[in-house]
Amino acid sequence: MKIGVLGNLDGWHVLDLERACLQLGLPLTKLDFRKLNFSLLSQFSDSMMEPEVLLVRTMPPGSLEQVVFRMDVLHALMRKGKKVVNPPRALEAAVDKFLASELLSHAGLQIPPTICCQDSDSALEAFEQLGKNIILKPLFGAEGRGMFHIDQADLAYRAFRTVERLGGILYLQKFIQHPGWDMRVWVLGDKVLGCMKRHAPRGEWKTNVAQGGKAELVAGDDEIMRLGVEATRAVGAQMAGVDLLLDETGKWNVIEVNAVPGWRAFAKVSGIDVAKAILEYVIRN
Repeated sequence: MKIGVLGNLDGWHVLDLERACLQLGLPLTKLDFRKLNFSLLSQFSDSMMEPEVLLVRTMPPGSLEQVVFRMDVLHALMRKGKKVVNPPRALEAAVDKFLASELLSHAGLQIPPTICCQDSDSALEAFEQLGKNIILKPLFGAEGRGMFHIDQADLAYRAFRTVERLGGILYLQKFIQHPGWDMRVWVLGDKVLGCMKRHAPRGEWKTNVAQGGKAELVAGDDEIMRLGVEATRAVGAQMAGVDLLLDETGKWNVIEVNAVPGWRAFAKVSGIDVAKAILEYVIRN
């Protein structure tokens, strides 16, 4: 089986997959999303057609046209019988916070109260409705970047006006007063590889490891594992990092489903060879 990986060619995760492929005796082709081409001429030999499985490791920033084209190519490759992990539909859903939240809610999973607006006046009304204590998130974003905790009306006014002037979407979620940590559930297929608590730095609310959070391996109970698998399934992913947060009532809220989940911190605390597990999964399936 020939494996292709789309990502930062010298990035840690791509190199880890390359290492695991060598151990399993699998040929690996490293591909850069920014160099992605596709020929509609049947007589033209396209290097993209060589791998049987494409693992999507990252999605670099780009214009709307560039991002749409990249997704179009992944869809086209699937129609030609290639296996893409995660499928483009799952990538599109997970990267769009509104779409992901709507899919999770539609599937019956609890998420924080969420309101999405296009103008600042509506956002100010939503701010009041959500108890004047919210997290303002970029619609597209990862690793906790660009998120702001807002609990003051004047700050909300300035922030919402700024986003509106920049042509952005105002995605507001009610702030959950969490216990200083959240739960990352690492899902592969219909099984949970493991769970880890991500502790926020002292005095902070962001738990992302990329933002200074500390990871701790824990044993997830049946409820946590069920939520992880159901959230992954709701966005159509085959592997995901699902973030759960306990609210004041003791109920789990699904905060995010990452369809291009990193595993560096998880592999370190769990001792699991995640890259090898991913490759074995795609071989089995």
